[in-house]
Amino acid sequence: MTLLTYTTRRILTVLSLVATLTVARSQDVPTGVPTDMPHAHARAMFPEELYRNAQSQLPASFDVMPSPTTTGAPFNVVYGWYPYWTSSTATTTMRPNLLTHIAWFSVGVDTATGALGSLDAWKNTQVVTWAKSKGLKVHLTITCFGNKELTALLSSPAKRARCIAEITAAVALRSADGVNIDFESLPASQRSAMVAFMQALRKAMPLKELTIATPSVDWNKSWDLAALSSICDFLILMGYDYYWSGSSTAGPVAPLRGETYNVSKSIDAHLNAGVEPSRLVVAVPLYGRTWTVSTTARKADVVSGTTSATPTYSSSHNLQRFSSRTHDETTSVSWFNNQDGTIINQTWIDDSLSLDAKYRHVKGSGLRGVGFWALGYDGGRTSMWDGLQSMTTSTCIRDGAAEITVAADDQQVEIFTLLGQRVFSGARRDVPSARLPSGVYLEFDGRRSVIIQR
Repeated sequence: MTLLTYTTRRILTVLSLVATLTVARSQDVPTGVPTDMPHAHARAMFPEELYRNAQSQLPASFDVMPSPTTTGAPFNVVYGWYPYWTSSTATTTMRPNLLTHIAWFSVGVDTATGALGSLDAWKNTQVVTWAKSKGLKVHLTITCFGNKELTALLSSPAKRARCIAEITAAVALRSADGVNIDFESLPASQRSAMVAFMQALRKAMPLKELTIATPSVDWNKSWDLAALSSICDFLILMGYDYYWSGSSTAGPVAPLRGETYNVSKSIDAHLNAGVEPSRLVVAVPLYGRTWTVSTTARKADVVSGTTSATPTYSSSHNLQRFSSRTHDETTSVSWFNNQDGTIINQTWIDDSLSLDAKYRHVKGSGLRGVGFWALGYDGGRTSMWDGLQSMTTSTCIRDGAAEITVAADDQQVEIFTLLGQRVFSGARRDVPSARLPSGVYLEFDGRRSVIIQR
């Protein structure tokens, strides 16, 4: 088969897929009202007592020499939550030059007294040591989840005062750069108390960075976003869980657009509420969701009585049919079905192409930056990090069940647009100097053709 024939067939296949996606339409009616506690759900899956030693030591190859790594970050803020259940070995495959902040997750609050929970894991985690050695800012995440719990804490000035005093001491314990407040399912009755809490925390920590996680949808008008943004260095919009475990149909965890509720609308809601673009960071999911569904149709009905699974960015690549996934142009999220006998599972996942669309939307909106829930969920896959790097540097992103090892610099490659126009021919080392516009291309190396994104 000639190069022209092979490449042309690949292009026609892609164009057919694009045409199919273009006519796909999204349902405008939400399939279920999601809860506003995405991090609470994750935390409940990983009991602290089972992960006490997950971060007690760093890999033997760890280099404690500091490195000026914040210079390569593609945004003013690239914020990553690092959960206590993620092993410290995950640091070996991270690219700290693309990050600016690590937020260790988390220490809870005893709402009966306002005291913080156990600080043992925070005292001992070596992730803080690693982050500081790489020049990253370190935040401690403080969590409190639930309507009842937040009412008990925030309605009491005495509990608020004790909580703030202990947060201040905990941050000082590891000489952290700041704190992230993650209070989820805030009741409307505590709207003013939430602001008062943050004002008092700012007064107690005037020289530290102060951030707060905010929900994708403010269902009960509980959040005074304008007031909170004036107190905090920046807000972190949790741009996920639009479809969740309780949804009646499968769907995108983080639709960029196309649904009744989506990331773009959540950003607009924050800005319209008075949040300055320079004080808004949008967190994206490094996870997806799999439901058992009744048919193979897009956004099929969930089978009653079944439970959903939460594949990570990395583990989703190992699912059957991942390599045959469809990029849904309506929502800019990828999805696929796999079937075992009569059981049909439908997975929606933000792959590198989906994440790239979100990065570019954040950049185009002039926002402060992006965040990740959660670091470690990438599983060391280069496509996630290459996608982030592509915001500043021409970079190949290979996203597949088994990611392709980058070939030698002198390997000859040809790059084509999806319409068949050849835009580069030469050694791989010279691709960056070609300064190709951002977009999706076909790359042919003489043996195989792959879809790449720059």
